Amino acid sequence: MKALTVLALLAVTGGLVVRSPLAWLLLPTLAWRFTSSVPSHWEPGLHYSAVLVPVAFAALVDAVRRGARPPVPGLRGAGAPLLVPVGAALLLLPLQPTAQLATPGFWRESPREAAARAAVELVPDGVRVAASNTLAPHLTDRTVVRLAAPGLLDRDPAVEWLVADRLDGFPAGAVDGALREAAADPGWRVVREEAGIVLLTRVR
Repeated sequence: MKALTVLALLAVTGGLVVRSPLAWLLLPTLAWRFTSSVPSHWEPGLHYSAVLVPVAFAALVDAVRRGARPPVPGLRGAGAPLLVPVGAALLLLPLQPTAQLATPGFWRESPREAAARAAVELVPDGVRVAASNTLAPHLTDRTVVRLAAPGLLDRDPAVEWLVADRLDGFPAGAVDGALREAAADPGWRVVREEAGIVLLTRVR
């Protein structure tokens, strides 16, 4: 997986990234990711590459400005340095999340998405809320959000709301653990549950 990440980085820059001194700026991010014990940090497909790509692009532009050419025989002309990176990017595009834009289902809201939207909208502004990983970003602009996990409901300052997607598997067991603790505590009340999306509030 680590090798695949490095190969993808080289492919979308036509290998020219290493021809610029800006490439040194890639090393700290690659170092912390590859020394991490979390396998999802190693792969190229997640948002962890959002730090790498702008630096790699700047290094590519710098390399082309310095006159670098891709190590491919027969490529000549003013646009030659960009042919390999553009071609690699187009080949990798179907493997990226943006490929979902071409599927008809992407443009229709599913029952689970509608249930999640409705549950999130019921959470009042300014409260402390525990949320599962996929729902938390939709609340950070107007509430104090913590990631739903076992043991969180008993910590101070206490959260007042809990919104969770039962199918959210990250971190492993976190959602199930938080919901079990809430179910065992009479101080929590279910406000809404639909399509696997659960919203609870603490009874005052």
